[in-house]
Amino acid sequence: MASSSTALHTIDDDDEFDWDLAVKEIDGALEATAISNRPFSSNFASTSHSNHQIKETHKYPFAPSSSRQSTLDKFFQNSTKQDNRNRLGEKNENDFESCGPSKSSYGPSDVKIDPEAAKTWIFPVNFDRRDYQFSIIQTALFSNTLVALPTGLGKTFIAAVVMYNYFRWFPEGKIVFAAPSRPLVLQQVEALHKFVDIPQECTIDLTGQTNPSRRASLWKERRVFFVTPQVLEKDIHSGICFMRHLVCLVIDEAHRASGNYSYCVVARKLMACNVQVRILALTATPGSKRQAVQNVIDNLQISTLEYRNETDPDVLPYVHARKIEQITVPMGKDADEVGELLLKVICPLVNRLNAYGLLLNRDYRTLSPHQVLESRSRFREAPPQNLPQVKFQDIDGLHGVLVTLYHLLKLLSSHGIKSTCEMLEEKLQTNKLFGRHMSRNEILLKAKHLMQQVVSHGAPSPKLSKMLEILINHFNTNDPKNSRVIVFSNFRQSVSDILLALRSLPEFVKATEFIGQSSGKASKGQSQKNQQAVLEKFRTGEYNVIVATSIGEEGLDIMEVDLVICFDANISPLRMIQRMGRTGRKHEGRVVVLAHEGRELKGYLQKQTSGKAIIKDMRNGGIRFSFYSSPRMIPHIFKPKVQFLKLSIPQFVPRGKNIKDVHPIQVSAFLNKLSDEEANLLAKYFKFTGQETQDAWRPSLIAFRHSQLFPSKVHRVVHSFRTVMLIDAMQHLQEMSFPRDIKASTNEDETFENLSMKVEATKPCEEILK
Repeated sequence: MASSSTALHTIDDDDEFDWDLAVKEIDGALEATAISNRPFSSNFASTSHSNHQIKETHKYPFAPSSSRQSTLDKFFQNSTKQDNRNRLGEKNENDFESCGPSKSSYGPSDVKIDPEAAKTWIFPVNFDRRDYQFSIIQTALFSNTLVALPTGLGKTFIAAVVMYNYFRWFPEGKIVFAAPSRPLVLQQVEALHKFVDIPQECTIDLTGQTNPSRRASLWKERRVFFVTPQVLEKDIHSGICFMRHLVCLVIDEAHRASGNYSYCVVARKLMACNVQVRILALTATPGSKRQAVQNVIDNLQISTLEYRNETDPDVLPYVHARKIEQITVPMGKDADEVGELLLKVICPLVNRLNAYGLLLNRDYRTLSPHQVLESRSRFREAPPQNLPQVKFQDIDGLHGVLVTLYHLLKLLSSHGIKSTCEMLEEKLQTNKLFGRHMSRNEILLKAKHLMQQVVSHGAPSPKLSKMLEILINHFNTNDPKNSRVIVFSNFRQSVSDILLALRSLPEFVKATEFIGQSSGKASKGQSQKNQQAVLEKFRTGEYNVIVATSIGEEGLDIMEVDLVICFDANISPLRMIQRMGRTGRKHEGRVVVLAHEGRELKGYLQKQTSGKAIIKDMRNGGIRFSFYSSPRMIPHIFKPKVQFLKLSIPQFVPRGKNIKDVHPIQVSAFLNKLSDEEANLLAKYFKFTGQETQDAWRPSLIAFRHSQLFPSKVHRVVHSFRTVMLIDAMQHLQEMSFPRDIKASTNEDETFENLSMKVEATKPCEEILK
């Protein structure tokens, strides 16, 4: 039975779900099953559980596994059971068996505190003070805090100040900043050094491109680490990470902390070994539902929630107006007909699952791929007792086929006929099992034929036409040289279709794509180098429109834009907030959400409603959530008081691509402290005033005169003509003769001793000047 209210509720399909990845996993699993010689109970093959693909504990006899979990299993974890075990202090079977050489509790006592530094905590005043940042930092220093702050409002500054104070308090402590991708890691390294004066030789970025043996040395030598969560998990597993010295862990994009993601694995390891560490979790929004937020709190042992949005009084002065427009676009008669045909294909398959006691009382028209996968997960955990075991593979295969069909239906509702047709053709051709059993389905073939006819006639997509109209109007009222636009699309193939449509616009619209690194059969991904090049050209104006997938939503330092176009609307409120955060920070911005009427529009409206509900829950410190107690990192005898201080922040020097020096950079002694004699010497020759950051040095021609009389040794590259002229001038000033062939010498073996034999003895420079 399906009432209207029920229909609206069940539209909520995926939230943070990765559809393309899920379908690829289903296809791969089905194909692997087809290759195996295992008997089948029906024409639908089950998902394979071979050793090289999936690790799960089943209550029915599929093949066991000892390798890593597949992507699908990461999407669906029974986090409630895990949370209950964590709260009760029970050991999880997936937790690490050993905590390293010592199984005693780790804590602040393992790292010495600096008593003098612990008297204060420093708030930098190099930048304008924002009250909400000060308040959040004051909380985050003394409790495990989840910071939910919209994009562009300074989450990185908050993290930098917290890290800086723990760097001061614990001179031997290790501090880790974890970000989900290598570009984000490198971006955060530079951001830290922009806000605080942690010495650059104490920091290092560790990603999958860093050799494990080098990582082991760097964990010993450095103190502040910027890592991907996967690398952090691996290094904790291998024991090269100095867990006992970890005092502060910052987790970026913390909404990812669900299931068996590396953030959760790392946190479980730290808690299992009783490592007392300050955790600071950062996100634009921690989840789209109350349970999703609670899962993040549970997985990261959060004790305080600091939530702000653009309407809060302490944030309002730092944001600008953002106009949000929702435009409804008709699906078109052909798309509606294709949708009905797909539902006719789906209906008997859902009825078969209902006959097995699954998906009871659910309207097949309102189901989603997410809900089908949830049904599959529940079945694997607790199959009906009266169901014959021979039917298990049949049911597993039915779920896999339905996921693909519902994904096609979702694609049709969001991106139109062309993308759906291409996806269907790809599945029928590349997945042998799916093609074998669905290629003869007359209704599906009729839908395919209809879509091919529409595509061959070149009928424009209603949504693409509306998007082009919006862009032309925007650039007619804004200078194309200075205005910037981002178009977001959740589907990679749709990005190509959008770019193709943009070629029909006038030359002042200069568009390019911004996509992830992974390459599919139909499209090639962008390397990190190409991604950075695209962003740089976007900043300089070589491009004024970029068409981005989800990679443009999360974290990366993309310049603020004037217009954001959301080509698909049925995404989670979390992702919608991240998209909208790309505009309205420094000046007024505009967001246009394009939604096809019907399924996509209903999903968008429902998710907007749920988004408002979760905002209400997070207000006032999230009183509806359950929190955990925080470890005491600073002994009770210390009561740090705030000290407002202007820091002397040196210019950041990016590290090369390869780690050439494993050991810390050695800093010359004179950079740390100058003796009186050294200061007098600098004052004599360079007029040094002690304010080197304000007054430029003016070298004297008579300083270090012996070094200026001879050319230095060279190798391959000869001295320039101006260098030779300078040496001639210095020789002329001191009335010295210097053979021309020596000045232009390029022989590395010719030593300064040989050169000095060709130079006449001179009087001291001071006597000459007299």
